[in-house]
Amino acid sequence: MNDTTIENILFHAPRPVAPPDLLRRLQAEITLRRTEPAPQKARDLRSPFRRWFPALAFCVLLVSCAIMIAVQGNWTTNLKRQNETLRATTANLPQLREQHTAWEQDRAQQDELDQLRKDNQELQQLKAEAARLQKMAADTHRLQNENQQLTAKLNAPTPTTAPGQNFFDEAQQQAERIQCVNNLKQIGLAMRIWAGDNNGKYPTSLVVMSNELSTVKILICPSDKGRADYKSLTFGEFQDNMTSYQYLAQPDDETHPDCITAICPIHHNYLLADGSVQQINPEKIREVKKDGRLYLERIDGTPFR
Repeated sequence: MNDTTIENILFHAPRPVAPPDLLRRLQAEITLRRTEPAPQKARDLRSPFRRWFPALAFCVLLVSCAIMIAVQGNWTTNLKRQNETLRATTANLPQLREQHTAWEQDRAQQDELDQLRKDNQELQQLKAEAARLQKMAADTHRLQNENQQLTAKLNAPTPTTAPGQNFFDEAQQQAERIQCVNNLKQIGLAMRIWAGDNNGKYPTSLVVMSNELSTVKILICPSDKGRADYKSLTFGEFQDNMTSYQYLAQPDDETHPDCITAICPIHHNYLLADGSVQQINPEKIREVKKDGRLYLERIDGTPFR
């Protein structure tokens, strides 16, 4: 059987008949997707925005460009103003240089004048210090002479006393009184030396000026037997309440030479601010207080010196 025979057989074959309900079944099996129309209101809302969006974007871009142009114009104006100011300053530059040179010269002259004033003040202070040292040297020399006189009196033979008197007791008392005066003079000298190193201010304590005192014995009256044991102490062990003398000095007593700075209550010896020691008779001389300081005054009210 060849190809031609096969074609003839197929061409003369009966046509197949479709079942009568095939169309109905096919239609029943077909399901179409239903599309609902969009709400008219939403479409109405989106449509104007879509319509005006390009115009709004163009307006925003136009406003931004206008703002940038205005800012650049403002910057340009400020730069021009600054440029004009710099040009004006540059035009006055020679005059400003001359003014600056004149100012520097005036400043140098003022500094030189201030230095001269400072040197003058230092010179005046040195002169005052030299005068004070000269006065201190004179006072030291005077105190040394008085000390020598007291030593001479201490070593001088005492004339024979009247019968019935205790010659040796009176001589001992006189020697202790003179030694007490000598102690007070040395305290006064130490005070003035200490003031010379502390801007003219007297110390308010005896222990403070221990470097100017040679020994603790100076602070003990020879007639004060109750404090005799303190003489063997060092200044590191000594305290102000161990002394026999009432120390009353104030820092500015140097400006009040007649005020009392120390007292020996046993012998009624008084150390004054000028370094002198006065031996008084309590029946004729008394203590008076003026402006917070003690002074010596006669019983009749007349000044002591």
